[in-house]
Amino acid sequence: MVATAEFPQADRLMQVGLVAEAIAKGHFTDDAIEKYIGLDSEGRQGRYYRQAAVVLGLTTNHQNYSALTAAGQEYAAIATEPARLDFLAQRLVDTPVFHRALQYILKSSPNQAQLKAWFRSFYPGAGSTADRRFSTFMNYLRDASLVEIATGCYVLSKYSGSVLKTSGGDTQASAGIPLLLATPSSAASGKTGGGIIQVDVDLQKLERANAIHWKLVDGKSMFVSALGATPHDNVHIDLFAEKGSDLIFYEMKSVNDESTNLLLQIRKAVSQLYEYRFIYAKPEAKLCIVTNQGISKANQWLLDYLETDRAIAYEWTDDFKHFQSQSRSKAITGKFAA
Repeated sequence: MVATAEFPQADRLMQVGLVAEAIAKGHFTDDAIEKYIGLDSEGRQGRYYRQAAVVLGLTTNHQNYSALTAAGQEYAAIATEPARLDFLAQRLVDTPVFHRALQYILKSSPNQAQLKAWFRSFYPGAGSTADRRFSTFMNYLRDASLVEIATGCYVLSKYSGSVLKTSGGDTQASAGIPLLLATPSSAASGKTGGGIIQVDVDLQKLERANAIHWKLVDGKSMFVSALGATPHDNVHIDLFAEKGSDLIFYEMKSVNDESTNLLLQIRKAVSQLYEYRFIYAKPEAKLCIVTNQGISKANQWLLDYLETDRAIAYEWTDDFKHFQSQSRSKAITGKFAA
């Protein structure tokens, strides 16, 4: 169940983003943040906006001293307003409140009255407070361009894949599809090193803040959903799904325009996929690396290594919607072939 603290009180989404910018420029307290974002309420609004930035995963706060997360650092480095708004839209999709709300919108296409009624039933506090939070909620949806009106009803305008995806431990996950536990049983029983897994989680958090990585997961989630499977993730695995007797683990890697980090990213993905298959005791799981770059002829040996020697599929996309792979990778992924 969500808590009232997970519902933002700050009214404007772009000003929430300005909190990250303020902290990046050395403004760490509620008063200093409020002044930077152009408000004046003796720190009260600064506190609301700082709390909203925490909800979106941009910042942390301890005793009125704020710091940037990996996502906050990435946001502060974005130069254009459209790109910043899109980044904030991604952060909203990943919050429990907006994820659940967007799932409802995606499945029900509600009108204004229906959406407000759903929100009031979802909000865990008083009805009068729910109405104020609903106003902020709608502001964020509009500011982030996550929904649009079609014949008087709200529909999603982007990122349906991430909305469809469920996370390990999510009580709303499909009952018919077994989720992998957020903490593997092998780790809990001491069969593997918990410290290694914790380091991996920290690295995953840093990588998942990357916008290309996020869009790869979103696009592949939509692809998996179109196949009739439910996309899932958990604290370790970027994406996994089950279709019939087939289980597949995906590892997403962002590759720069020059592909200078391609080999490093593939090496990381190979080790992660094998580790996940081991710690979750799923030796039958199919393995697939997904990136935003194809492999050049000069690096063709990498495909031979992955597909033939390691039995790991390689897929890539140019637009985060359509995925490509060679015939050997299609054979590996089977029912999930791109």
